[in-house]
Amino acid sequence: MSDKPCAEIRTNPPKLLSPSEAAFALGISDRHLANLTAEGVLPRIKLGRRVLYRWSQLEAALAKLEGKG
Repeated sequence: MSDKPCAEIRTNPPKLLSPSEAAFALGISDRHLANLTAEGVLPRIKLGRRVLYRWSQLEAALAKLEGKG
């Protein structure tokens, strides 16, 4: 995880997050994040072997899920 304090990641996340940062910011486990990504629920960016998540896309995906529930 980056050197940002944990609370700041949740309240003011960076534009791109590592899988661990994204899971923490969403309040879910790394495994659950991986499952949601594999199911196509959460979009990811792949740069070579590195996987990143765009915060704005995570928010949009969550808003879409909330609308279904």
